[in-house]
Amino acid sequence: MADDDIAGAVPCIRCSRDALLNLAGRCADCIGDMRLRNVEEHAAWRAELAELVRSGELAGA
Repeated sequence: MADDDIAGAVPCIRCSRDALLNLAGRCADCIGDMRLRNVEEHAAWRAELAELVRSGELAGA
């Protein structure tokens, strides 16, 4: 695999901007915004993230 194929920008499902850092579909900017301005949405995202980790769908390389 070429180095250029390892990382690529992925669109955020919340704001649609491309981002290199994307956790469970959300970019870092949206994660921070949820934590500061929308606690309920942040809690739901954390639950989704925890389920992805438990299921093995989200794992480190």
